[in-house]
Amino acid sequence: MDLLFDSLLAALGLGAGLSSASGLRAFLPPALVGLVSRYDALGAFELEGTRFAVLENPWLIGVLLFLALAEIVGDKIPVLDSALDLVAWPVRIAAGAVVFGAALAQESPAVIAAGMVGGGAIAATSNAVKSMIRPGATATTGGALNPFISFFEDLTTAVGSVVTILLPLIGFLMVAFLIFLVYRLRKIRQRKYKGLRILKE
Repeated sequence: MDLLFDSLLAALGLGAGLSSASGLRAFLPPALVGLVSRYDALGAFELEGTRFAVLENPWLIGVLLFLALAEIVGDKIPVLDSALDLVAWPVRIAAGAVVFGAALAQESPAVIAAGMVGGGAIAATSNAVKSMIRPGATATTGGALNPFISFFEDLTTAVGSVVTILLPLIGFLMVAFLIFLVYRLRKIRQRKYKGLRILKE
């Protein structure tokens, strides 16, 4: 059981899952990390005495929850959603790095640093998938589907974060699914461009 919930492998899975979620919503996963750690729920995080203990600060948790709500609402407003994506992507990458680092807070500085780099990369990939899907939906439906896609992203972030906190190894499945999505979207784009080249010829 320790391997599943209290091991380096579990911490890596926890960080991977939360970083994936951070690529969709920058502020909700760090807020959940702070809440879970502050109230010592589920024993998922041990941040006391580490550089990540600041996430337990009630004021910071409140600010993160407020920003999470603002991001969720703003992402459903036409035009504002595109502007928000443009501004928020570096914050999402940073959030991915922070939550992965928090998951590894009790490890050595070298492991934490490597985890933060990996967390940023995972969040960047997740955000890239979001950025690849949204324009296509906007072009084909005139943006009518965007609020529904946004709601699905909210749900994925919230449920994915909670499930990963409960079952850390699920985080690896989230990353695997993310890689699969990148592969599928690239194949679709390649077929699209190939078709356009044929039409031009």
